[in-house]
Amino acid sequence: MTTIADQIRTEVQSRLAILPVGGFKVSDELPFTASGEPLYVKNKKTVYVDDDVEGRVQLYRTLDQGSVYATETTVTAYLTVDAKNQPGIIDTVITLILDAKDVITGAQIVESTVTSEIEEDYVTYSFEYNITKL
Repeated sequence: MTTIADQIRTEVQSRLAILPVGGFKVSDELPFTASGEPLYVKNKKTVYVDDDVEGRVQLYRTLDQGSVYATETTVTAYLTVDAKNQPGIIDTVITLILDAKDVITGAQIVESTVTSEIEEDYVTYSFEYNITKL
């Protein structure tokens, strides 16, 4: 079964492939650590997409004591680049990664956000995709 994380990973990969320059790629590995350092920090310009985190939330109770639930899924992706020499197309790359949410179908709410954190000589972008299905 294809997960939402797999769908997003595939979509990000195809969107980055249309860039004329850049050398960005998508890893099939999870963002785990090697020698105590996350792989997305060691392998700059590589997008790492984590597994889905899924939860159920009760929206409301019906008159016959039934319940209506929503399934909330969160997927996080990471990208690290050199902070001093960021690629000139970084804004385009960020937009392409954020827009990968468009591949999700059958959901009532699909949102994507990005945050960045500068550490030492690199900047890490964290992309969060939130998907809600009834």
